[in-house]
Amino acid sequence: MKAVEIEARLRQIAWSAPTADLRARTLSAVPATSSAVSWSDRVWFSRAWRLAAVAVVLVAGATEYLSGPTRPSAPAVSARAVAEASVIEETAQQAGLSAEQAAALSRRAAAAKKNARSGADFGGLALEDLNPRGEPR
Repeated sequence: MKAVEIEARLRQIAWSAPTADLRARTLSAVPATSSAVSWSDRVWFSRAWRLAAVAVVLVAGATEYLSGPTRPSAPAVSARAVAEASVIEETAQQAGLSAEQAAALSRRAAAAKKNARSGADFGGLALEDLNPRGEPR
C-alpha cells in the first residue's frame, strides 16, 4: 500500500464528536469576550495613520532638501599663507628633504601658526622626528 492511498483513507475516516464533558471543559477555558484591539493595531492598520507617516517622511525629506548643503564649506586660504607654505616647502627641498617630507613640513608649520594664533600648544614642528638624512625615524 502506498502513502497516497493511506492518506486518502485517513481523510475519509469520520471523526467522532467530542463528549459533552470535554466540550464543556473546553468552552469554559476559552474567554467569552473578544480581545481588545491594541493601539499599535489601530496605528498600522489605519489608513489615516499610514498616510500621516508618509506625509511626515515627505515633509522631513523636503525640509532636508530645501535647507541647503550640510557640509561646511572649505576654509578660505589666504594668498599670504600659500606663499609662506611654498617658501617653507622650497627651503626644505633645498635642504635635502624629499618632496613629500617638505610638503608635510610646510603643513605642520601652517598648523603650528594657526594653533599659535588660537592659543593652542602645538609642541613644535617635530623636526627631531627626522634623521640627519631627512627621513622619518
